[in-house]
Amino acid sequence: MNKNLEAKQVAAVEEILSHVPEASTYAPVADALNRATELGEDGIVAVLNGVSSMPQSTTVFANPALHKTAVDCDGTQMTLNIRSFALCGIVTESEIIADQLSPAYVIFVGLFGRRPETDADGVDEEAVLTELINRKFYEVTTARRDSLTGNERLINQVAEFVKAFPEAGPEAVIQHFSTLRKLSDPDQKGISGTRDPGELLVELIETHMENVAVATISTYMRHQLRENNALHPQVLAMRATDLITEHEKDGSTAFQTSYSLLLGRKATPVEANILERMGIIQTHHGSAGSNVVARYLATLHTGMVSDFFVASQMTLDGNRHFGAIHDMTGFINEIEDLDDAALEDAIQQRMLTALPTFGHPEIAAAGRSDEIQQDPRPAIYFNPFLEALDNGDIQLNDQQRKRLRIAQRIYQLAFIKGFIRPGREDQPPLRLTPNTDFGGWCVQEGLDIYETDRTLLTYIFRGFGWMMDAREQLQLKIIRPVIPPHPDVIPKPTDDMTIPDEVVALHKRMADKNAFSG
Repeated sequence: MNKNLEAKQVAAVEEILSHVPEASTYAPVADALNRATELGEDGIVAVLNGVSSMPQSTTVFANPALHKTAVDCDGTQMTLNIRSFALCGIVTESEIIADQLSPAYVIFVGLFGRRPETDADGVDEEAVLTELINRKFYEVTTARRDSLTGNERLINQVAEFVKAFPEAGPEAVIQHFSTLRKLSDPDQKGISGTRDPGELLVELIETHMENVAVATISTYMRHQLRENNALHPQVLAMRATDLITEHEKDGSTAFQTSYSLLLGRKATPVEANILERMGIIQTHHGSAGSNVVARYLATLHTGMVSDFFVASQMTLDGNRHFGAIHDMTGFINEIEDLDDAALEDAIQQRMLTALPTFGHPEIAAAGRSDEIQQDPRPAIYFNPFLEALDNGDIQLNDQQRKRLRIAQRIYQLAFIKGFIRPGREDQPPLRLTPNTDFGGWCVQEGLDIYETDRTLLTYIFRGFGWMMDAREQLQLKIIRPVIPPHPDVIPKPTDDMTIPDEVVALHKRMADKNAFSG
């Protein structure tokens, strides 16, 4: 390559990474305060002064009820108000699905507030980000780090940890090696608004992709130990290295390699596509608890980048967050051996308290009227899996089919039929719609992903959402992005039926008696 051209490209890459989107100037509280002052409304001024220091908008994420569609629930016509998201007001769920956008494309939009381009010097911005993510992931196979027993390859340390704690989930591995990373480099600069934004972004990506690597590698090693628990740590390290090296030589992205590690074997193209679509839709979900923690830690100028990801990941696994997937697993494990009558009774009893993967604490996903809000993500995740099942690209064993049918029955009782609470027999049934965890649990059950590993895919992609939050938070302290977003990033209603069609298709499938006969 011409040296002048190479230098231009290096400079272009540095410029890309250093760019931070402009902070939002949308401040409806401040505007209302000024107007109330002009009108002499002292009482209103006093109230607004109490919240006047709180910024009012985020330019990253908006999630309104965007579509309406009707479905049949046991003869009752229900109107679904389907929530949908837009990232920076630029990329919507429907575009991600229809155009099969790559993870790097979507991540780029969230980090930089614009679509990736190819400049006059031939620098492809999407490819630049892809290469950076891949490089930071694949470096783990050769990286060395100090441990309790001396300086050795990181992948060998992961093998020793997995051998010592074969039942530990990927979250424990992330936390363990994050601590070792902190100890090995006590001079980390952490997260601060005084840092060069490009340098900080590279460290954020480097730290997250190392966490992703050690977590998925540990998952693969546990697959190996379940087949032969006598395997030596060196053999575990060698097998994981071989699989990763094979993928790297084939030109697989870091994400594609992670899918294989998660499955414990080389993922088929169909499986990889299912997992990628499910993951990419979870890249950012602004009001989620883990995103709030990410923003708070960025505001505190967290001393170690490692702590930023660990704290957010711990929140991600909370029982009222994506830990609901683990709650669903526990519930299915409790009831799967019951006879039909006892199974129905157990589900109905659980609906009276807290039904895993149904309802939502922040949207109207439960109600007795003929209108209810719906999260589209279960359908977005689940439909490609069902299509693959119908095409024979995926086969279910009897155990998987049985457990998925239980999940289907939960859907039918919770939403299609609804339930009557004691003392409210004169009221319409209460119906609950499924949330993102329902789709996440079902797809991973069908792909035979181990129960302890079913929040890992979310972590892989959500980590980039946390980076988006941190970069915005360093400019403007918003903390909880459910505060009204900037009007420019709110998606507008359209006649695009991509998302409603996905939701209706899954509903019809769940209402059918033979949803998993493929």
